[in-house]
Amino acid sequence: MKICFLGPDGSGKSTIIEKLLIQELPFKNKEYFHLKPIKKKSSINSDIIVTDPHKYPPYSRLKSYIKLLYYVCQYNLGWLRNIFPLRAKSSLVIFDRYFDDMLVDSRRYRYGGSLTIAKITRLFIPKPDIYFILTADAKIIYERKQEVPFKELERQVKAYEAMANGRRYFHIDANRSPERITKEIMTIMKIKMDELY
Repeated sequence: MKICFLGPDGSGKSTIIEKLLIQELPFKNKEYFHLKPIKKKSSINSDIIVTDPHKYPPYSRLKSYIKLLYYVCQYNLGWLRNIFPLRAKSSLVIFDRYFDDMLVDSRRYRYGGSLTIAKITRLFIPKPDIYFILTADAKIIYERKQEVPFKELERQVKAYEAMANGRRYFHIDANRSPERITKEIMTIMKIKMDELY
């Protein structure tokens, strides 16, 4: 099974992933990737900490579209090389962030092109079985991390929540204890596993 966690910085993605990794789940292995299916991470804490995600200006439109093509290649080759073999090993694959994050916070990825074209590009990106979208009240998230202005954080929260459709994208209220959130996620995973397998 392949799952992904989306949400603004401070929504608790890393905490929930850490909780999930120590649960007894019906998988032989648990593998963790950040954003792309390129290189497995040894731990969640091995990721580079970003303190100012909007520090640099967006790329030009041309460079942005070249970046989209590069992403399509990276994701598809990454799945062929790293993700598909893990299915044969009965692995749980966990992504912290994914291509979809760029649709919400394009400035973080220095994308300066059309969002419509980015959304079309998503059609050519392999997708996890489940996306868990963690959000909480913007005021609560802002108390944890002030990496972006409050108004921008409010916009991101609304944009992430708008992705939820209850089929592949599930909204998770992150304004609860990690234990309750993890329990809800495990319940959704079990239901989805029964549907898929």
